[in-house]
Amino acid sequence: MERKRKAEIVENCGFFSEMTKKSGSDTSLSLDFFGFEHCLPGHSYGPCARSNYVIHVVIDGKGILDYGGRRWEIGKGQMFILFPGEVTTYYADQEDPWYYCWFGFQGNPADRIVESIGFSSQTPVLSFEGGSIVESRIKEMLESKSLTLDGQLRRNAEMMQILSDMISERTEKAGNERGLTSFSYSEYAVRYINNHFSEKIRIQDLAKRIGISRSYLVKLVKQVTGMSPQEYLIEIRMRRASDLLGRSNDPIQSIAAECGYDDALAFSKVFKSKFGVNPSEYRMQHNKTCPEQTEDSD
Repeated sequence: MERKRKAEIVENCGFFSEMTKKSGSDTSLSLDFFGFEHCLPGHSYGPCARSNYVIHVVIDGKGILDYGGRRWEIGKGQMFILFPGEVTTYYADQEDPWYYCWFGFQGNPADRIVESIGFSSQTPVLSFEGGSIVESRIKEMLESKSLTLDGQLRRNAEMMQILSDMISERTEKAGNERGLTSFSYSEYAVRYINNHFSEKIRIQDLAKRIGISRSYLVKLVKQVTGMSPQEYLIEIRMRRASDLLGRSNDPIQSIAAECGYDDALAFSKVFKSKFGVNPSEYRMQHNKTCPEQTEDSD
């Protein structure tokens, strides 16, 4: 890493936030400033208090944060936050000074966003693996220095994406977001499967719908049901199939479709794997009101 000081900082002109105030909106998130810096050895900032939230993402090197009577040693792969109105001091290591990106923001949604990322007064430092992506986004923001509305929107969009990435990473690691816990994720997934089992469900799409990775969804659903989401989906479909076969005269093809299978033969194979007999045989054994059936689809 270069030892020479290199910094670029942009103060946002506030045009976008002013426009939203004029329009009567009180839900906007305002990007106040952003930048990056290769710090000199021992370079410090503070003690001082900010009027907004400021998140620093360490790309390389290391340094120290003093806050609330505690000291945190921070390095590559971590990020730290400065809270509004809280006095902090932070400074670069003498031997391996840090290189970081930062951005400051405020607005009504800010408190919830910060909490959703995982920050608190007791936890102002978090691990974060997306430093290089944040660096790229900050540099994109620095390329867009126009004071026009389109420039403001572009910079705000980049900040929103950074915050979204931070929430996604922390959500997957901790399984916890304000108002939505790991139990809520699994509960939603199970409820969704129960209500939509007759439709085409891809577990990858369900995970994307919830906002977590497929592997994390599999883990959560398994904790609740003892089965993977795919196994649970098959279980619900087969329960429905056995119920219909036991009390109706509907064709096997129709029952297969109602249970999410376009191919009756594929449905029959799954059913036989589950119950040991094909659908027609199951119907003859469990539905005495139905005439003996001979259906080619089995």
